[in-house]
Amino acid sequence: MLFRSSLVEGAPEVNDYEKTVMRGVIKMQSIVRRKRAHSAFLRMDENAALPLKDAWAIWLFLAHLAVVVWVGSPVYSEVYSPDSLAAASEDHQVRDFVLALALSLGTSFAFVHVFLLVLERHALRLLHLTLLSVPSMIVAIGLVAVADAAGPDKMGVAEDYGPYLGGGITLTGGALFLGVYLVRSRIEPSAALMSKSAALLLEMPGIVKVAYGSALTATGWFLVWWPFAVYVVQHVVKHLWDDFYQQWGEGAQGQGGYSSGEVTLICAAVYFLLLLSLYWGQGVCRGVSDVTAAGAIGAWVFVPETVEAPAPCVGLLKPVVSNALLRAMTTCFGSICFGTLVVAVVSALVETLKQLKYKRMSNCVPLGLPLKLVNCCIDCVLDAIKRAVEVFNEWALVYTGLYGRSFLASGRAVIGLVKKAGMDVAANLLLITPVVYLATAGCLLATLAMCAGLAAGLGHEGQTEVIWVTLPLPQRYALAAALAIPVVSVGLSPLLTSTRTLLVCYAEADHVLRRRDPELVEQIEGARDLGRRRGREAPPVRQSADVDAQALVCV
Repeated sequence: MLFRSSLVEGAPEVNDYEKTVMRGVIKMQSIVRRKRAHSAFLRMDENAALPLKDAWAIWLFLAHLAVVVWVGSPVYSEVYSPDSLAAASEDHQVRDFVLALALSLGTSFAFVHVFLLVLERHALRLLHLTLLSVPSMIVAIGLVAVADAAGPDKMGVAEDYGPYLGGGITLTGGALFLGVYLVRSRIEPSAALMSKSAALLLEMPGIVKVAYGSALTATGWFLVWWPFAVYVVQHVVKHLWDDFYQQWGEGAQGQGGYSSGEVTLICAAVYFLLLLSLYWGQGVCRGVSDVTAAGAIGAWVFVPETVEAPAPCVGLLKPVVSNALLRAMTTCFGSICFGTLVVAVVSALVETLKQLKYKRMSNCVPLGLPLKLVNCCIDCVLDAIKRAVEVFNEWALVYTGLYGRSFLASGRAVIGLVKKAGMDVAANLLLITPVVYLATAGCLLATLAMCAGLAAGLGHEGQTEVIWVTLPLPQRYALAAALAIPVVSVGLSPLLTSTRTLLVCYAEADHVLRRRDPELVEQIEGARDLGRRRGREAPPVRQSADVDAQALVCV
C-alpha cells in the first residue's frame, strides 16, 4: 500500500486528489534520482581532465614496480641470457612446442569468436545445456569415486578418503542443482543478458582485444617479476636456512641465531610478499580490461551516439573503446590499483596460510580421516573468502568504469546493489559463469584433438598423465593445448563484465536502458522486479516518464 497511514485506526482519510498528488511527487522524485544516475555516467568523450581517484594507490603501485625492476635487475642477464635462449631455440622439442602453441592459439581465438556468434542466437539453449551438464558431470564424478573406493583397485586419493571423497563431490553437484532451482526464474533474463552482451562484444570487438592485451601485459609482468623472485629466494630465503644449518647443524646446540620456527615465519612473510607482488600486478592488468569493458558498455547505454563512430583504421580500436581504455588508465587507474591490492592481499594471505598448514602437517604424524576432512573444510573456507573478495572487486570495478568513482564509493554501491538485487547478483554467478566454464572445456577438447592430430602427423608418440587421465600425446603438445584454457577465459571475461554492467545499468537507470533495449528490460522485469521495487506497485504507465521529466525540467 502506498499510504500506510490510512491503515492505522483513527488516521484521517485521504481523498483521491491527495493520493494523486502524492503519486506525482513520488514519480518526480524517482525521475530526478534516475536523471542524476544518468548524468553521473563518466562520459568517454569529455575533453576536460577529470581528477584522479585514489591517487595514492597509483604512486604505491609505481613504487612497487620500480622496486621489483631494481631488485631483479642483477638477475635478468642470468635468467634471460642469450646463450640459454639460443639453446632453447635449437631444441627440436621447443620448436614442436611453438608449432603446437600456434595451433592452439589459433584454435582458441577462432573458438571465442564462433562461441560469441552462437551465444548471440542460442543463449537460452546453451544456458539450459550448461545447467544440465555441469552439475550432472560433477555428480557422475562423485559416483565414480564412490564406486572406485568400493572396488578392489583404488586410486591414490580413494585410498586416503574412501567413499567420503565421492560423497562430498556428489553433494557438491546436488548443491549446484539446488542453487539452479532457487534462481530458476532468472534463467531467461540471464540468457537475454548473455545474448545482448555477446552482440555488443561482436559490435565492439575492441573490448576483446583489450582483454587479450591485458593478458599479454600480465604475462610480461610475470617475466619481470620472475628474476625479482629468484633474487629474493637466493639472497634471503636460502641465506637464512644456510645460516640456520651452519649455527645449529643436525642435533647441535648453540646460542644466538634464529630458531626453526622463526626462520619458517620469516620465509612465510617473504613468500607472502612475493605472491602479493605477483597477484597485484596481474590484477591491475585484468582490472584495466574490466573497467574498459564496463565503460564501453555503459557508453552504449547512456551515450549511444559515441558507439556509432567507426575505428580510424582497420585493426584499431573504435573511439568508444579507446576512450574507455584511456579513462581506465588515467581517471580510474587509482581505483583499479586500490581494489586489486585488496584482492592481492587476501589471495596471498590465503595461499601463505595453506602453505604453512601443509608444512606443519608434513612434519607431523599421518592424520586420520576426521582431521583430513577438517583440513578440507578449512581449505574450502579460505577459498570461499578469497572468491568472495574477488567477486566484490569485480562488481566494484563495474561502478568505477561507469561513474568514475573511487573504490570505497564503488564498494558502498555494490553493498547497496546486493541489498536491492541480491538474487540477481547470485543468478549472475550461478547461471552465467558456468557457461564460460563449459565453453573453456569445449575449447580444451578441440585443441587437444588438434594437437593430437599434429603430433600424429609429425610422427611423435608419447603419453601425458594429468590427475587421473592419461593423454595419448607427448607432454609438450599437451602443455600447448592446455594453454587454450587461459586464452578462452581471457577472451570471454568481457562477457561476464558486460552482463554485470547491463545489470547495474538496469538497477541504477532502468528508464535509459528501456529506451535502448525495451525487450531486454521486459525480460528482466518479467522474471522478478529488482529488490528496490519489492513491496511497491509498479507505475501503470511507464511511457509517461519522459514527458514528466521534460515537465520537471521546464519547472
